[in-house]
Amino acid sequence: MNGQRSEIGLAQPTHVPEAAEGRYAPGAGALFLLLLEDGTDEMRAAIDEQLDAVTAWWVKDPPDGPGFTQVEPDYPPASRHDVEHFLAASRIREVEAHVPLVLYLTGHGITSAATMHYAVLRETTPERLLATGLRTTEIIAAALDSLSRDVLVIVNMCESSDVGSELQAMERDLTDRTDSATLHVLATAGPRKKVLGGTFAAILREAYELLRSSEEITRPFLTMGEFSGALRKATRAINAREGRELEGPRALLSGKHDVPTATLPNPGYRMVAAAVEPGRQELAPTLEHLDYWLEKASGRPSATDAGWYFSGRRPLNANLASFLRGPAAVMVVTGIAASGKSAILGRAVTLSDESFRRSNRFEAAVLHCPPQTVPDEGSVTVAVTAHNRDPLDLLRALAMKLGATADPSGGTDALRRWQAGLRLFLQTPGPMVTVVVDALDEANDPVGCVRNVLVPLAGHQTAQGTRLDRVPAQPTQATPKGRGVRLVIAVRSSSPADDINRAEDSEHELLSELRTSFPQVTILRTDLEGMREDIAGYVRALLEGEDTWRGHDLGEVSHVVAAAVGRSFLDARVAAEQLRTGGPTLLGDAWWLDRLNTGTVGLLAADLDRVAEDGLGGEEALALLRATAFGLGRGIPWGEVWPAMAAVLLDRPLEGADEKIRTLLGGRLAGYLTYDSEDDRRVYRPAHDRLAAVLRRWPVNGAAGGRGERK
Repeated sequence: MNGQRSEIGLAQPTHVPEAAEGRYAPGAGALFLLLLEDGTDEMRAAIDEQLDAVTAWWVKDPPDGPGFTQVEPDYPPASRHDVEHFLAASRIREVEAHVPLVLYLTGHGITSAATMHYAVLRETTPERLLATGLRTTEIIAAALDSLSRDVLVIVNMCESSDVGSELQAMERDLTDRTDSATLHVLATAGPRKKVLGGTFAAILREAYELLRSSEEITRPFLTMGEFSGALRKATRAINAREGRELEGPRALLSGKHDVPTATLPNPGYRMVAAAVEPGRQELAPTLEHLDYWLEKASGRPSATDAGWYFSGRRPLNANLASFLRGPAAVMVVTGIAASGKSAILGRAVTLSDESFRRSNRFEAAVLHCPPQTVPDEGSVTVAVTAHNRDPLDLLRALAMKLGATADPSGGTDALRRWQAGLRLFLQTPGPMVTVVVDALDEANDPVGCVRNVLVPLAGHQTAQGTRLDRVPAQPTQATPKGRGVRLVIAVRSSSPADDINRAEDSEHELLSELRTSFPQVTILRTDLEGMREDIAGYVRALLEGEDTWRGHDLGEVSHVVAAAVGRSFLDARVAAEQLRTGGPTLLGDAWWLDRLNTGTVGLLAADLDRVAEDGLGGEEALALLRATAFGLGRGIPWGEVWPAMAAVLLDRPLEGADEKIRTLLGGRLAGYLTYDSEDDRRVYRPAHDRLAAVLRRWPVNGAAGGRGERK
């Protein structure tokens, strides 16, 4: 068998495995295997199958760290004495507090007339269970009452759930343990139910694959609730596929059901390296995105090529970098939808990050940028998005990233407690704090976020605990009380700069609120002159180096796209992606050029028309995309939620949903989505709020049509 293994010879009571003496590898757990086979070939084969599934989870393929050390007897115990000897020699009761302990117990089991569950051994006589059998709870107790802070016992025996009533009585003797440790017992068979040899192994393997793929839990360890849920889902999948009526395993101890435990490593967890520190990750580009541009830039003849992600839009970047070097103040970055507000902020947030600037992988990204466009190291303290957050959520996110805590003196209202806690933090001596808030217009209550979060944040120096409706003008020579605050806010507006003062226009309500709340605000617009050249450079960068475009005039191509998409970087990106996959022939396709001129709607319709090349039906692909547009919070999780929402939009079940979602995420439509993390799960949403609006009201002016509807 693979993995670390400690063997215990039952005839040598003085032999103690290294693992039991406290010499586990750092971070390793202990997997105790008690395999009570009856000597038959059928039983041995079933146990081997179980062993493969169990060790795959805990020993062979740990998602992170050294995995579990495997501890088992040299040969299957035949009598109660053999089992008791194993428990003593393995020192399972002495496993240290920091070592997660898993005990897997499998074999024959029986419930007596007194409703006591017994492990049946080769030398057990059913008529003399008290003398020749061994109560299953005596084995379980050795693990539960060990020193380990995390214990999981899996009992894969006939009628094993009957140990539940005995465990309830045992809990009284484990009061201190249940308070300080996570103790879980899982039984695989109900009352009067037999265990079929390979059943649990099949369920465990199916659950393993679910958690490794579609569940997408982002923590390294699972809760018992998540583990049990995956086992139930796996059981349903096997029953549906094979026409069976299996019953899934059940958890018998209910305490700490929702607490992650080190006994349940998450097969789907993969440590994701980040380009920037946690407080800035919400707005910074992902490492995957940066790696893409790094690869694109590596063969450039010029280090100042405007196509590199961190180049271009020099005046805007220089203005923002200058602001980030200045005193406490407020800047609003605004412009029409998809005009690059988030990209401008993301660039500044990333380039200010200490880890990014010191990374060997990305140092060139800083060096080749015009110096006046590069913010100082550490000039952005925290960066968050307001997308789908209410005032309390936004305030809590900001405060926690800054290191503040809620202040109980703020009263019973959670918003006031967090306001008070943030104010206390800002009134302590310290360096300037720079807070960047993106997508304020996408908050659940944008005006409430201004009044209850941003105004108190920027006005703390004069607030002194009082509630402000606006930030008073600050005397030029005022002495800051505590930390100064720079605040950068991104908000969408639908009008050009010369209309910015039309407060009567309802489209300017939020922008007017910001101007009223922050009288000395600096406005930086992203939709002014020169934008078309920026978009053309962006498109050229996306096509540069593509084999299908070698020898073509990329300057002409990029200007054709820029002229068609207007002031939308989103549409430019989608169009460039279609040109990358479709090649130069698209430029001669009158239907595609017509779609290009209709913006996001037309481009999405063009992709839906070709999605069959990825192995998806157009209706199903559209339903999967649209489902993400109706999600609340940061997005929708995969699991059971995404397929269910898509089925509602289809008005029929989505067969093979998981495989179709995988195909979607690996195909041409993946660029329409972005992902985030919420409640320890990866969640998906449209790549832009404007795209989400298009998907929610689809079809738009008959845009769902395919090539057959060309005019």
